[in-house]
Parts: sequence; structure tokens; C-alpha cells
Amino acid sequence: MNKNKIFANLILAVHLILVLIILFGWHFPKIKYVYLATLIVTLLSELLFGYCLLTKWEFDFRKKSEPTLDYDYAFLSYYAHKVGIKISYRLIKYAALLFLVISLIIFYVRSPIYS
Repeated sequence: MNKNKIFANLILAVHLILVLIILFGWHFPKIKYVYLATLIVTLLSELLFGYCLLTKWEFDFRKKSEPTLDYDYAFLSYYAHKVGIKISYRLIKYAALLFLVISLIIFYVRSPIYS
């Protein structure tokens, strides 16, 4: 396995961990600041660049190993497609933005640090 593929897989692992934090971090009070930071950085990345930076970096490395790789910067749509599920890039983008905003609102409303 070449170094570009290793870096891509490392970024994928970090990405999966961050996705788990975004989805379930609210349930673990000990990581509430990590959860909040992850939500904010992810939302800012989407708003400022139009994609997740980790996704871009991962596929920059993947394309160095596989120059013919066709990819549209939607992490979930790419991996879902690999297992036979078609999910539109727009659906993922807007659902992710909505989820991030609602998660931040809920965090703000329910968090004792703002009481």
C-alpha cells in the first residue's frame, strides 16, 4: 500500500470518529466541548468552502493513488454509492447543514454553560 492511500485511510478513520462525535456526542457530557467544537468547525467548513475539509483532503490523497477516481466531494454519497445506495449530493448537503444548525441550537438551549 502506498503512502497516499495510507494517508487517505488515516483521514477516513479520523473522519468517521468525527462523524460519530457529531451524531452522538450530545450523549456524553464529558466531551461536550469537543462536541461543540466539532459542530462549529464542521458547519463553518461547509459554509465557507462548501464541503468538509477532511473529505477534500482524503480524496486528494486517493486521487494521487487512483487518478481516474470520480468524486463530487460528498463523503456519504461516495461511500453509499460504493455499497450500492444512491444518495444525492444536494440531499446530503442540506440535511447535514440542517442537522448541524439544529444540533447547535439544541446545545445552546439545553447546555448548563449558558444558564
